[in-house]
Amino acid sequence: YLTGFWGSFGFYLEHNDKKYLITDGRYTGKASELMKERAGIELVIFDTKFVEIFGKNFSGDFQCENSLTLAQLANFKKWFPEINFIPTPGLIEAQRQIKSEAEIKKITQAQAHVDQVLIPFLQKNLKSGISEKTLQFHLENTLKAENKYGLSFDPIVAFGENSAIPHHEPSERTLKLGDNILIDCGVTLDRYCSDVTRNFVFGEPSKKYLEKYAKLLNIQNQVLKNYTDKISVKELDQTVRDLMGDDSQFYTHSLGHGVGIEVHESPRISTKSSETLEANQVVTCEPGLYYPGEFGIRIEDLLVIRNQEPDILSKITKDLISFNEVGDIHVLIKDS
Repeated sequence: YLTGFWGSFGFYLEHNDKKYLITDGRYTGKASELMKERAGIELVIFDTKFVEIFGKNFSGDFQCENSLTLAQLANFKKWFPEINFIPTPGLIEAQRQIKSEAEIKKITQAQAHVDQVLIPFLQKNLKSGISEKTLQFHLENTLKAENKYGLSFDPIVAFGENSAIPHHEPSERTLKLGDNILIDCGVTLDRYCSDVTRNFVFGEPSKKYLEKYAKLLNIQNQVLKNYTDKISVKELDQTVRDLMGDDSQFYTHSLGHGVGIEVHESPRISTKSSETLEANQVVTCEPGLYYPGEFGIRIEDLLVIRNQEPDILSKITKDLISFNEVGDIHVLIKDS
């Protein structure tokens, strides 16, 4: 994030206004080219003389990311024997929260690809007897678009009762008429992620499913309007729980999260968080209702925080669409 370098070995050091990218000889050419575009960052090659020539020149207290593994921290202590490393939460994550317009453009383009392909994909592939695993496999290939995009995460494909498990892993469970379908997916473009969840049905769903989908859609649309600069994330999540009333017991996760070079990053939009939203953060709004053994619904939009109202990046319809065996579609609930 700080250097544009994504090799398998490398680390970044700042000291007294000097900045260093350290990597090994495999990446000399690649890193040298990158550093031409990053004024003020000096490239240092890690080799057998690194500790003597470079590492021992630094001493005192240095902050480091608290996400380091114990093995990584042990290596840093060996390579910089005079430094006292202080693991510090949020050291880089706080910087990453606020996106540049160039970063937002990449995320927007990644999301637009998903918006474009998802419903045509389902029209082509939804058939009685297809398994969650098979549908997931074909969805991954479609999302990648001949490797023009990566995957933000393994897509979640859940039929019927499996959709009541928020992070369900696709199984051999097969599709049958009357099933609801939950799909949570995203792609990466130049390492920036998208993330969206939509719900569909195959045939005619239960009356209860229709009622709960309409209720959740209304709540999600209401709270989306409140995603503005300086709003308390705790207040957003609590608003959803209040609007759900007795159904709030079936809402089992936080309202959303930041999205960037990781699909889950700061801020966390939760009643347990004291953060406020800031302009140019990219975040999700994804309330859910999960009825064990019956069905689950999660409606997730990806958006950019602005001063007045959010910029919704996920354009794919939130209409509740029913598919039949030959790919015809029928709108059961219209998004207002």
